Amino acid sequence: MFGKREKKFRKLQGILLAGVASVAVLLGGFAVMHLVQDAQADAKASTAAGVTNWSDAETTVAAKPKVGGVGWDIPKPLNVPSDPKQAALVKKGMFLTVAGDCLPCHSVAGEPALAGGRAVGTPFGTVFSTNLTPSKRYGIGNMTDKQFYAAVHGGIEPGSSLLVFPKYEYPVMPYTSYSKLTYPDVMAIKAYLDSLAPVAIKNRPDTMFFPTDLRAGMLAWRLLFFNPHPVHYKAGWSQNVRHGAYLVQALAHCNECHTPRNIAMASIHSRFLAGGHIIDQAWYAPNITNSKGEGLGSWSDHAILTYLHHGGDMKQGAAFGKMKSVVDDSLSRLPKADVQDIVDYLRTVKPLKTHFPPTLASAGSVAAGKVLYNNECARCHMKDGEGTKNNIPNLAHNQAVWNGKPIDLIGMMLGGFEPWNKDQTAMPMFGATLTDGQIADITNYVRTAWGNRGKPDATANTVASLRSQATMEVDLDTGSTVASLSEGGKTRKFDDISGRVWVNGNRTDCRMKADFSNQYGKNPVLLGGACASQGNEFIGRATIGGKVTPVLLGVRQVIEGGHVVGLDLSGDIGGGRMLDEQIALKTVNY
Repeated sequence: MFGKREKKFRKLQGILLAGVASVAVLLGGFAVMHLVQDAQADAKASTAAGVTNWSDAETTVAAKPKVGGVGWDIPKPLNVPSDPKQAALVKKGMFLTVAGDCLPCHSVAGEPALAGGRAVGTPFGTVFSTNLTPSKRYGIGNMTDKQFYAAVHGGIEPGSSLLVFPKYEYPVMPYTSYSKLTYPDVMAIKAYLDSLAPVAIKNRPDTMFFPTDLRAGMLAWRLLFFNPHPVHYKAGWSQNVRHGAYLVQALAHCNECHTPRNIAMASIHSRFLAGGHIIDQAWYAPNITNSKGEGLGSWSDHAILTYLHHGGDMKQGAAFGKMKSVVDDSLSRLPKADVQDIVDYLRTVKPLKTHFPPTLASAGSVAAGKVLYNNECARCHMKDGEGTKNNIPNLAHNQAVWNGKPIDLIGMMLGGFEPWNKDQTAMPMFGATLTDGQIADITNYVRTAWGNRGKPDATANTVASLRSQATMEVDLDTGSTVASLSEGGKTRKFDDISGRVWVNGNRTDCRMKADFSNQYGKNPVLLGGACASQGNEFIGRATIGGKVTPVLLGVRQVIEGGHVVGLDLSGDIGGGRMLDEQIALKTVNY
């Protein structure tokens, strides 16, 4: 009796599974068909939209960061087509790749640009960017035009998930914005990437938690939140505003950071560009609607242009955190006219207020913060918060300081940040020298002093929650690093090291580029790479005397008082050479 029931149950189970599989195949086929139809429609509509018809002169971008900026050199084409039309397409693709801000996400220190491997933290695990070079084994070398378009425009990679489902991408890749790109523009990007030198670096597997590690599960998310459509241009918009709309909504994907997200990590479209917390980062992307109280409405066109194209000024704020890389690697390299188009479009964005209920701190917090500020901060920013001309930014009347949530101000104090101008002094990090409560007190004072209109809404718990997400940047040539190299029973110590290390608080992403050359005679030692395995390993390459060797180092955290204050890296860097390096993350330099 039991056997018959079991057979019936298994038969029913098989029918249900077959039904689910059939629906999945139909949905997957519909998705691919929909993408192809989109491509054909985009190809027809691109000329009418008038947004992809940049002239040859208008697609010229700066190959290197602006003077004083920190960023990636744009890879040059290895093979420029002899056909003038194809050569122009490659040039346009380079422009679009820069405008799309692909470099910082698909590059890591110590490796060739666009070879992937950058870790992006999410509440559900870590996603690693992919190799965009034309390597046939590890990159996009074997992708057809349709496959590349499906990946960029539709968020579907080649391959399958659970046999019958398409391999859906996680929306960490901003295909939700790139779905507004036209087919010719996506093909221009592919033409540029195909012209680069292939880099044989294997893609790092994502480390997402179950069940989000099953790509098939993204189908439900897509059905609920992914609605691909081209940019909507309003009647009466000038050509410049249309250009700006295309750049903001599609290429530059500003929505991905500056629009708040719901519990499923999908953008809340009714709050378009009204400000949002950058997921798993100690940064808040501010309100950039045309609101006069909380957005850009009170900024002049010149001030916005200066911020986007040059990194800011000394009055209304300077680009820092994630926005600094957007300026260094993308906006500052575009023709000024394109950035002005962005400004013109932002003026049309519906003004919205920033929505969040502040938790106000006590008056004692503000008073304590004033004392701490005068002791720790006034030596640079002055007691009146005005800073020093052309060197230290003002904190008084600075909208970047008081607007929205206190996240950015806390993040700057925890991890410091690089100056946006070579003549400026770097912001030191206080994450290991001040307690959570002290940082909260300083934050509350600065946001309410000198006429600033912020709320005293930072608490010790706020700082503690952000501490694990803050990115610390350390110069390796300021006494922060000690290293030794053992070879053949002999140990050589390095006391002259140059380079930089970037480490985020939860250790899922660390990047380092170091030069030990001055201490190794004729065999200069270069080391670069990034963290893996939740920060317990360092994967990269060591170059000794011109010879490149893959390296895998162990990473150990140094903890004092419950805070990570240092990293120890150790392992073989090739030829039996054992490297031992200690990096102090608490070094504060003035």
